[in-house]
Amino acid sequence: MKRLLTSIAVGALAQSAALGQGESVAVLFNSKLPESRAVAEHYAKLRSIPWNHLIGLPLSDGHTISRREFTTQLEQPLATELAKRKLLDGKTASIRYLVLCWGVPIRVNKDDELIEDGHEQAPSSLRRNEASVDSELAMLPQLDQAPKRFSIVTNPVFRQVDAKQISPANGVLMVARLDGPSARLAKRLVERAITAEKDGLWGRAYVDLRGISSGQLKAGDERLRKVAEIMRRSGFSTVVDEKPETLPVGYPASHIAFYAGWYGINVEGVFAESTVEFMPGAIAYHLHSFSGSMIRDAHARWIGPFINKGATATFGSVFEPYLALTPDQPLFFARLIQNGFTFGEAGYAATRALSWQTVFVGDPLYRPFGKAPEELRADLARRNSPMLEWFHLLAVNQGLAAGAPAMAAIEHLRRLPETRDSAILQEKLGELLAASDQGKAASSAYATALKLSTSPKQKQRLADEQTKLQIP
Repeated sequence: MKRLLTSIAVGALAQSAALGQGESVAVLFNSKLPESRAVAEHYAKLRSIPWNHLIGLPLSDGHTISRREFTTQLEQPLATELAKRKLLDGKTASIRYLVLCWGVPIRVNKDDELIEDGHEQAPSSLRRNEASVDSELAMLPQLDQAPKRFSIVTNPVFRQVDAKQISPANGVLMVARLDGPSARLAKRLVERAITAEKDGLWGRAYVDLRGISSGQLKAGDERLRKVAEIMRRSGFSTVVDEKPETLPVGYPASHIAFYAGWYGINVEGVFAESTVEFMPGAIAYHLHSFSGSMIRDAHARWIGPFINKGATATFGSVFEPYLALTPDQPLFFARLIQNGFTFGEAGYAATRALSWQTVFVGDPLYRPFGKAPEELRADLARRNSPMLEWFHLLAVNQGLAAGAPAMAAIEHLRRLPETRDSAILQEKLGELLAASDQGKAASSAYATALKLSTSPKQKQRLADEQTKLQIP
């Protein structure tokens, strides 16, 4: 079990140290709203963003604006200000990211009177010009080419493997937003991201399928299966639910680092409970056509509730995107975990269509897997961090995924000094022992984990596992 943790963050070591720093970011806030400015200033302070990169425009405070408002009050004034400050002028730029703060509109409404050349030649399903504000602004480097407003624009950096190439020089500005049910929660997104960058993103992965085996929607389940495999091979304890329903109320979802599922219009089940056990840095995604249409509502759709309950980053759609034009979830998680991309880089590498419906909510500079594993382990040990138990669990899981014998993992856990006082490691030990037909030893490990655990959801799961063993 010695040579472990080699698949996570190796790509991060190849990234330029200059990437993802404050100088690469411009920040837009709504100058009519003091709270919006406060979010911008909070972000600039925490990420060392130069103050002249903060831009305020007098904008509507609603979710949705007209196409005319977008063009005359947001897009054109912003492009002018960015050029004036020598931050972005066409494809010449000193920035790679644009962050929209709480209070900046989210959706551009459809304009039936806007008929452009080529409109009639487009497939009927794409003769639409409604879009997310964010996805339209991502095309600012192409503004001088008079981009069309109907249909989609193919993202020139889709599937990019070199993070440095995701930039205005190649036609894309990475746009994300610090948003949510309140300005206070928008600020918390940055704080949570920085905590996870320091301590690591740890926990469990939950992937919620619908049990679809045929038809057009089968592709949604297939994507999520690939996400689960990426999580498992990366070392995260991964739970895959095959039932058609979303994870129900009472489901033992503890220590959530990752969630990916579909297809309810409003938050429900375990994520509608009063407390959701999101870990610091957690990334949650629920695929629904309108998951991002009401970001500032704590109880409607999915993005607002996720942020309200403690998620650090999420993404979704503001209008109907069609399944094939939603972000490629396996690609997103692979770039984030295995290649060490930032949240913004992973998002845009996984996005097929611009001038479309996607919003990324969270700090685009968030890089949860930016440290070399041994560097992170040494730092956690030096600080006597409680997160060290998760590092050991990840190492064991990676070893097992690579083909290590279960008995070797059991012996490794028994020898680790941290196992004795860790509910996380004792649960893993119990799981391995149970799978090896060592029922009494497994029950003992589960009992120890129950005594040590501070997580209600983990305790529920441990009690269930003990019951299944049926030890006399």
